[in-house]
Formats: sequence, structure tokens, C-alpha cells
Amino acid sequence: MSLFQLIAAEGPNGKFIPSDPKEMYWAIAAFAVIAFFFVKKGLPAFKAALEKGQADAVADATAAEAQVAESRAKIAEATAQLGDANAESERIITEGQEAAQQLRVDSANRTQQLVNDMWAKAQSDVASMKVQASSDIQAEVAAQAVGAAEQVVHSSLDAAGQSSLVDNYITALGSAR
Repeated sequence: MSLFQLIAAEGPNGKFIPSDPKEMYWAIAAFAVIAFFFVKKGLPAFKAALEKGQADAVADATAAEAQVAESRAKIAEATAQLGDANAESERIITEGQEAAQQLRVDSANRTQQLVNDMWAKAQSDVASMKVQASSDIQAEVAAQAVGAAEQVVHSSLDAAGQSSLVDNYITALGSAR
């Protein structure tokens, strides 16, 4: 016979009550002892563990709400700073555009001033060249006239007339000093 058959080979059991009533009494007594210790020791520990778990869950939920509130405050602060940064960037862009416009205006004014100065210098140079050309032409005409007059005088004067003309000239020079 095998071990399983030996263990399973008990006497006949009733349908609901075992064949030996002492077995039932001992089972009830063992159940009562276990139930007593469970009620006195196990149930309070179980309740304490449930209450502790519930308290921990409430504390975690409270901490999570505090973190959510803190996160929202940080988001609001970052949004405010971003708003300030956007306004600051708009201000900087506007200042840059104004400075660029001012540089364009200043550059245009300087260019116009340079053009005006060059025009005035050119006008002055043209006037100076006109005066110089006029002087040069007058000098050339005078030299030609003197040359022509010398030719005429030289051919029309005889030696005595020329000598009296030179003497008069020397006398006029001496009295002018």
C-alpha cells in the first residue's frame, strides 16, 4: 500500500459531520482559539494598517495638491516673466528699428551735405577757373596788343621819335616813384 492510500484510509465520514464527534469538538475549539486571537490581535492590527494606509493616502494627496499649487505658481511666474520678456523683446526691436531709421536719416543728411559741399566747391572752382581764364585771355590779348603796337610803333616811328618816346617813359617812371 502506498503512503497516499494509507493517509487517505480513514474510517467512514458522515456527509456533514465526521464519524468521530471528538474530532469535531477539537476542530471547533481550535477554530475558536484562532478566531479569538484573530479578533483580539489580528483585527486591531488590520484596522491600524488600514487607517495608516488611509492616512498615508491623505498625506500623499495633500502633498500632491501642494505640489500642483506650487507648480501652478511657478507656471504663472514663468508666464509673467515670459510676458515681460516678450514686451522687452518688442521694445528692443522697436529701439533697433528707430536707431536704424535714425542712421538712415543721418546718412542721407551727411550724403546731402557732402553733395552740397562738393557742388559749392565745384561752383567756386568754376568761378575761379573763369576768372583765371579771363585773366589769362586778357594777358594774352594785352601781350598780343603790345606786340602789335610795338610793330606799328616800330614801323611808324623813326629813330628820333622812338628816342623821345623812351625818354618820356623813363621820366614818367621816375616821377611815379
